[in-house]
Amino acid sequence: MKAVILCGGSGTRLWPISRTSHPKQFVPLFGNKSLFQLTVERNKNLVDGFVIVVNEKQLSLCQEQIPKDLISKTQFIIEPCGRNTAPAIALAAHLNPDDDLFVLPSDHLIKDQTAYNNTTGTALGFSNSGNLVTFGITPQYPEVGYGYIEADKNTVLSFKEKPNLETAKEYLKSGNYYWNSGMFLFKAKTYLAELESHHPDISEKSKKALTNANVENNIFRINLDDMQSIPADSIDYAVMEKSSRVKTVPSDFGWSDLGSFDSLFGEFTKDKNENASQSEAIQVNSHRNLIISDKLVTTFDVDDLIIVDTKDALLVGRRGESQNVKKVFEEVKKLKKELLD
Repeated sequence: MKAVILCGGSGTRLWPISRTSHPKQFVPLFGNKSLFQLTVERNKNLVDGFVIVVNEKQLSLCQEQIPKDLISKTQFIIEPCGRNTAPAIALAAHLNPDDDLFVLPSDHLIKDQTAYNNTTGTALGFSNSGNLVTFGITPQYPEVGYGYIEADKNTVLSFKEKPNLETAKEYLKSGNYYWNSGMFLFKAKTYLAELESHHPDISEKSKKALTNANVENNIFRINLDDMQSIPADSIDYAVMEKSSRVKTVPSDFGWSDLGSFDSLFGEFTKDKNENASQSEAIQVNSHRNLIISDKLVTTFDVDDLIIVDTKDALLVGRRGESQNVKKVFEEVKKLKKELLD
């Protein structure tokens, strides 16, 4: 089994700590380790090797953060441009169609290793029976920022787009809806057969792109023209929503996609006033604040703030409203584009 780690995200909702050249998956957030490092660490005893799908700019970050003893077991696929998840996974599948592929985002947090191992074992059983397996996260609250999987035990009934709050509440109440984690397990040849059936262009052009790749020291550099010729589509749209061979494994292993500063606040250790800080902070009569900085930050008489300080940008906002960082990002993109990199 190979772990296919997808590193394409840029983490725009965590600007300014997440930048194009150094996105959130490579930022040390937990015990001086990045989410990418934690992803490698929790899977190194489950798989025989790694396939990292990444762009050229972030290749050196991956190489620096992978333990030296795993480098020889790691293959890198370098995408010159992004074409979404279906082509990225197809490139990995064409490397060796006989492999089992455990497809993982690089920027998620999972806290219960034992439950994770057990769930992966269950998923492998379904994969060995010729299924495409998704990991459905047991929802803890009515989240509107995730897609959902409707299931009858392990049988997937439908995939749902991000719902409004009322619909999310109904999903939670029903008990048979799960957050779509973006994690998958299947045999490479099963995925390629389903891709060939439902979106043959992606399969064929991905195979051609991999065949034409410049290969050196387990690094497969895809030609730009070949990459651009592959239709862009997600694995959900291209395959999972169309296939009749999809199973889900209900999962409860302390998962978070850490897609916002509010979700980061939820995972950080709190002080007696429920403040969370990744830096030295002195907070007087201040409560439930999130502070991320590389210098001392002091506050007084403020509550429920997000304060993120980097060498060239400072972000201050209201906790509970961190989805609006996306709007800030768009304004910075128009006015100060250089601060996105």
